[in-house]
Amino acid sequence: MATSQSIAPSFFSFLKEGVLLPTRNRRLFIAVGAIIVASTTLLLLGSDLALQPLADEIQLDVKALNGTDPGSLEYAKLVQEIQNDTKELLLVGAGYILFAVVVSSAVRILLLFATVLTYSGEQRATFSELLGKANAHLKGPLLTLAFVYVLEIVYIVFLALMGALLVVLIVKQYFVLLILASLLVLSAAISLVYFSFVCSFSVVVAVAEPGCHGAAALGRACRLAKGKKWQVVLFVAVTSALATVLSQVHTLARTCAGSSVALGLLLGFVYAVLMALVQLFAVCAMTAFYYERRENIDGQLGDTVYAKLSTEEANA
Repeated sequence: MATSQSIAPSFFSFLKEGVLLPTRNRRLFIAVGAIIVASTTLLLLGSDLALQPLADEIQLDVKALNGTDPGSLEYAKLVQEIQNDTKELLLVGAGYILFAVVVSSAVRILLLFATVLTYSGEQRATFSELLGKANAHLKGPLLTLAFVYVLEIVYIVFLALMGALLVVLIVKQYFVLLILASLLVLSAAISLVYFSFVCSFSVVVAVAEPGCHGAAALGRACRLAKGKKWQVVLFVAVTSALATVLSQVHTLARTCAGSSVALGLLLGFVYAVLMALVQLFAVCAMTAFYYERRENIDGQLGDTVYAKLSTEEANA
């Protein structure tokens, strides 16, 4: 018996697939891309209209506070205004974060269904078919997303507590313990990047494999990503670099725009479009990475089974 040997994908192939995947069903991805742009624009407007004015007002009050006599009534008034604005900013910020999480999660799951649907061979699927598919298998990805959100929050809280411990060690001047704790915090911070990738990867698993969700999807994602840390590093580096560059360019452009509202809105829209493209690329690349790893592992299992059967036939 002869077995067909599949050519192993290159190190960068999943990134290439991340770029090319939307071209397999342009209509579908144009529709999904429009939703991403709309949601990103909405979140940017929400930040600019709800959060930024409060932050600017606090900044102005702090500047005024530095030039005011601490014993004057004006100083006490400024302190009270800063406290009130800070409380309001925290409340509005919490509401904004919750809203942003809900919106971004919904868009993320919809985009994942689009990429999985396209990559699995349904390259003529319409947007209505995508919605039907997502509605039929929504429970697993939602549970997985909620599960990994909780894990990431716990991880971040752990890092915050470790940071507080570092401050205590600095104050107490326990330098040996400080060095050890610093190494632990650094290691945990680096591991957070990989952990965040695996958490995101588990949502891909939940979408691509109905019935596998929550801890099972996370475990499956860990097994698929095992031994591919440099590809994970490459993915994180590329997507982070793109997002960082766009963010810096957007900040610089807004500074240059000055007080022009029309130009500011235009720049915000352009930034939303570019960030939508980055998000689209990231999700497509992660989906391609999933199928690449799944095919590789399934192929290895098939070779193992074939070798076992061949051995049994030879010994018979």
